[in-house]
Amino acid sequence: KLFEFEDLYTISSCSGRITFIDGRLPWERRDSTIIFKKHRPITTDEFVEVLKIPILRKLWLVVTGPIIHVSALNMKSARRILTLARESGMKHSGILSINKEKGIIVELKTGIRLTQLLKVGSRTLLKEEESREIVEVANESLLEGKEKLNKLRELLGIQTRIIY
Repeated sequence: KLFEFEDLYTISSCSGRITFIDGRLPWERRDSTIIFKKHRPITTDEFVEVLKIPILRKLWLVVTGPIIHVSALNMKSARRILTLARESGMKHSGILSINKEKGIIVELKTGIRLTQLLKVGSRTLLKEEESREIVEVANESLLEGKEKLNKLRELLGIQTRIIY
């Protein structure tokens, strides 16, 4: 549990992930399929195996940093968590809505995002020997986001660091 405070509670969270999507565009959910998803670094072997999977449209590699939705009881709590989030490097954080039932909904988010087109139909757009470099950058991006999440945990006084 990320927040152990009476005036804040987590609604949803993701620690960051590496996803391979078969779709026309990487942000479209309709007519898209998640081929592979992992919240930890991937191996070059996993990457190469995903490239071998037949797809219908385009194969996208998408790396996203952490995203956490929090309900705050009051504006003071919302401002406090936003300040700590920004100090931890989650610069794209903000208030999403204010609601009587759910409180003040705050989104904590880094700007970390990597999107790479890998295949169009059956045609792979990279050489297999380039796979290692792409995997390194994807993993580096994922781990940078997880470090920002650990920094937030530290600022909140949560002792346990998550090791990836």
